[in-house]
Amino acid sequence: MKKRKIARFAAVLLTLLLAGCSSVQPAAQTDASPAPESSTSDVTETESEAETETVSVSTSGPIDEASLTLKKKDEYTDYTGAVEVDLSNPADAAGVSVSGSVITITADGTYVLTGTLADGQIIVDAGDAADVRLVLENAALSSSDSAPIYAKNADKVILSLPEGTESRITDSVTGMDGEEELSAAVYSVCDLTVNGSGTLYVTANANDAITTKDDLKLNGAKLVLTAADDGIVGKDSVQIFDGTIDITAQGDGIKSTKAEEDKGFVYIGGGVLTVDAGCDGIQAETSALISGGELNITTGGGSANAAVKTGNDRFIGWQNSASDTDAPSEKGVKAQTYLEITGGTLTLDTTDDSIHCNDTIMVSGGTITAQSGDDGLHADSYLEISNGSVTVLKSYEGIEASEIVVNGGEIDVAAQDDGFNAAGGADGSSMDGRPGQNAFAGDASKSLTFNDGTVTVDAGGDGLDSNGTLTINGGTICVSGPTDSANGTFDSGTGFTVNGGVLLGVGSAGMMETPGEDSAQNVVIVSGSGQAGSTVEIRDAAGSVLVSWTVPKSFSVVTFSMPEITVGETYAVYVDGTQAASAECTGVVTGGAGGMAGGFDRGGGKGGFMDPGAQKPGGMPEKPSAAGGLFGVGQAQ
Repeated sequence: MKKRKIARFAAVLLTLLLAGCSSVQPAAQTDASPAPESSTSDVTETESEAETETVSVSTSGPIDEASLTLKKKDEYTDYTGAVEVDLSNPADAAGVSVSGSVITITADGTYVLTGTLADGQIIVDAGDAADVRLVLENAALSSSDSAPIYAKNADKVILSLPEGTESRITDSVTGMDGEEELSAAVYSVCDLTVNGSGTLYVTANANDAITTKDDLKLNGAKLVLTAADDGIVGKDSVQIFDGTIDITAQGDGIKSTKAEEDKGFVYIGGGVLTVDAGCDGIQAETSALISGGELNITTGGGSANAAVKTGNDRFIGWQNSASDTDAPSEKGVKAQTYLEITGGTLTLDTTDDSIHCNDTIMVSGGTITAQSGDDGLHADSYLEISNGSVTVLKSYEGIEASEIVVNGGEIDVAAQDDGFNAAGGADGSSMDGRPGQNAFAGDASKSLTFNDGTVTVDAGGDGLDSNGTLTINGGTICVSGPTDSANGTFDSGTGFTVNGGVLLGVGSAGMMETPGEDSAQNVVIVSGSGQAGSTVEIRDAAGSVLVSWTVPKSFSVVTFSMPEITVGETYAVYVDGTQAASAECTGVVTGGAGGMAGGFDRGGGKGGFMDPGAQKPGGMPEKPSAAGGLFGVGQAQ
């Protein structure tokens, strides 16, 4: 496998701006180091737990999940002996000061809020070293002129939601505290944790639902958030360990915004998240890690709401009009420098890319199901899949990056244009216009490599497309390419080699590319036709089925390769049980290379195919049916 060479520059990172649609952000401030835990807190902690948290997150690399831990105060505990505050009739008490409809918490400790504060505010102003726990016990808070909850000065504020309770917070306008813009219904300057098993409804009519300028940890409870802008903002980080979170936001669903070392990241290790966002579902200014949980994300009204793209886009490029530049980012999960998925279940329906990173994407586990109006998975630089399940039900281009490596996993891609595209560069909806317009010019820096895994592709454009090299070293790969003459099942800019694995490709003949003679494994290409739903089998001379696939579209050419293909032996293509073609393997490449109008040689083989009568597909190809299974080498159907 080609070594990964990923250019990352922190200085560049600090100058880049993720294309979100939020217009209101908290003013920047200097972050103070957290003070030790107060000994008067209702939760006792050991000396080591009281020390400042150390989180290992590079602005240009992966998140160290082991460094993301919960302290005792982040866990839900009983609250007997706490200070009780009746919001319907507040009064001064130990650590509580009341002035009109403003209730100020002035000391660390636990405070139980009950009743209704119809038009007022809870302010936490307890000192830099204070840990303040607010237990919302069927509480209702609203404000007509500011944030109903404002954590102004503390080390950490914990919102606890007891089992069986329902609390509500509603704002009307964005409040101000001097130069501090209180841009959320729950607004915190310090670290904020939410825990428990009760329910909290937050209706943010002005801006965001929950925002902290430090770290935000969610560890339980049910949150139902409705926001005029963003649902959840943790400037330093958003860390989700558990809980049920339902977000409806006109802006971004969840975001972290600080472009500094160990900051600006999003971590999801558990919980159930449902996000319906007008802009990005999840946005990290640096890195993102998803290792668990269930995520259901819809952006921009879903893939059905995406702009219609035509085949002409592949040749004339995308026009960067002012409207395109100003368009909001509507991606499912987005990170600036590094996006890693090791577990969890992700279901995405997005107007823009379902999973996007401006640098690197690593998938080593989990289950991803995506419907995208643009790319299913897009990385500007490097994308690797080594395990897990990736299903792109709908996309313009399925999987795209400058360098793509598949080391394992089960991958099923349906794309209007290219299934896999090693072209790279910034996505058209995020920076400088859509990349990957393969103008038949090779680029040695681009590569598409398959080392292992089970891959099926249904593409209206090129099935496997690389502006540089296309290499098959292993795995089981079945590709249904185009029905038109303007694309090919396989397309490379600088070379196509097959060195191992099981490969079956069907498609049109007009722009078909064959592997090069430097391939280490024999390849056979024959003319043979079939329709959508036909079962294609490759059989050896003894009649044994080497590979079988029920194809999603019509075809006129079949390409196949596997370790059993031997020079001097004859192999047959069967379509729905009837022999459609046969050929004797005469060398590394048996068959011909296609060309534009039969004269543009793009492959390593000899001969030519033309299919001048083929028509362009009318739209998005259907996903292969359940009957389109793969059968291992040597197995009969």
